[in-house]
Amino acid sequence: SVELYEACIQFYLETDDNNKIPLLLDNADKKVKKELSEYVVAKPKFSLDDEEIYDDVQQLSLTSSYDIYYTTDGTEPTKKSTKYKEPIQIPEDETVIKAIAMTEDGIPSMIVTKTYVVELPMEDAPAVSPSTGQYEEHMTITIIVPEGYTKGWAGILLWIGNGRPN
Repeated sequence: SVELYEACIQFYLETDDNNKIPLLLDNADKKVKKELSEYVVAKPKFSLDDEEIYDDVQQLSLTSSYDIYYTTDGTEPTKKSTKYKEPIQIPEDETVIKAIAMTEDGIPSMIVTKTYVVELPMEDAPAVSPSTGQYEEHMTITIIVPEGYTKGWAGILLWIGNGRPN
């Protein structure tokens, strides 16, 4: 019944255990949620799809009609966590963002957890021939630069044989 849910909510508020309110109401039926709508807080929305693998650093925006608090270290967000003010930079590798929306009265939403993966592409290295080693005679060294790179090799000295510059 609505009264039972309301009594539980009041208990959580009095014991400063507000984070249990969204868990309680998550499984409640529509009638209860409608009657206690002031305690139902929508989760924050994320601007990036966490199903995609990105090949460049990303900026994540979060939106809600309430204040948003988030973490990037895997811990559960609370009112003491970082308050969202500007887009979050998602660096190379895997980043886990956990976020909640929260009313002025401290009623939180359910936690939203998203994992973002940024894999920067590996740049092709120049191909050098012949391979590393010691050679008894002078060798012609060929350096093939990958497509899209300039071939400016000014200032490079190649030492071959007995330490003589060629």
